[in-house]
Amino acid sequence: MLLILLTFIFFRPFISSLAFPYFNFAYSILFLAIIILWLIIKHPSIEKLKNVKLPLCLFILALAIQFLFSSNKLFSLIESYKYITGLLIFLIALNLTAQEKDSLIRTMVLSAIAVSILAIYQYFFGFTHILEYLNKGNTGNLFLLDTIGQKRVFLPFASPNMLAGYLIMVIPLCLIDKKRRIYILPLCIGLVLTKSLGAIISLFMVLIIYGVLRFKSNKKIVAFAAIGVLTILLIVFLRNCSQRWHFTPGFSVMMRWGYWQDTWAVIKNNIFTGVGIGNFDLPDSRFAHNSYLQIWAEMGIPGILAFIYLILGISRSAIRKLTRLGLDYKYMAIFLAWSVFLLHNSVDFTFFLPEVSFVWWLLCGLLLI
Repeated sequence: MLLILLTFIFFRPFISSLAFPYFNFAYSILFLAIIILWLIIKHPSIEKLKNVKLPLCLFILALAIQFLFSSNKLFSLIESYKYITGLLIFLIALNLTAQEKDSLIRTMVLSAIAVSILAIYQYFFGFTHILEYLNKGNTGNLFLLDTIGQKRVFLPFASPNMLAGYLIMVIPLCLIDKKRRIYILPLCIGLVLTKSLGAIISLFMVLIIYGVLRFKSNKKIVAFAAIGVLTILLIVFLRNCSQRWHFTPGFSVMMRWGYWQDTWAVIKNNIFTGVGIGNFDLPDSRFAHNSYLQIWAEMGIPGILAFIYLILGISRSAIRKLTRLGLDYKYMAIFLAWSVFLLHNSVDFTFFLPEVSFVWWLLCGLLLI
């Protein structure tokens, strides 16, 4: 049964919810069925949830409340599978044995390696094929053409930022096993090729914390930080080399600022109840490019407060565990992977993409050991 579950986890990143919505929905429902079957067979304990039981119950209650006030209950019902799946795989990861958790982490790393190889292949060979396809079908997807023009890799996801948001979560997991740290190389190459500044800065910030705790030598810490700074400067340089304003980081910042203002207008009109999950939509985007604002817009005050309470509950439990375990690199790597997702989602929306967020929900369970 575990092998079937791990197989679904391995292939989950390859099915984009935006590029293949119907295939994604079918896969997600089948995945959900496998998860429920696993839970029925294993009879998992909820004892380990004691540190987050209240925030978790409040978050589930907030999901129910938003449905009652949803502007389109059918959309909210359809989109609820994302939250249900996330919460259930959280429970699964929580109840795995130590050996099963190691197998889960290896599966996520191997899947990310396969994703990275596909992205690297796209950089050297794939853009030509995509352009031929677009020209053949007379498809005028301006965003896709802009992405190809910048040579920013994105396969198997729908955009470079989505791919980057996925990779930055798995990269810290490569630090766990000293014998397999070479696995981090293709992931880092794939991340750089996305040229996603927000994701790279988020990863840099959490890895600096790791470096300070990991290295006793100040020289190593400085070298570690220098590599990160140089990488960020390289991405800024490559993005600013374009003659087109909308290719530059400055344009991305301005666009996000506009999305946040539009999202705040939605929040003010539905500040307590939200519009309901699946009902959020802006004039120029389906996402707020800030998951916390979008959760507030969709689920109202109960939803965003419950979500923040859940994050704080898991953080408090993780910090206590780190204090008790000392400098446990495996647990620290999981905590960093979990944290970088939350940081990146202040400027992006991968929380709403099941092909990315499923990793975070699994990490939630792995943290509560």
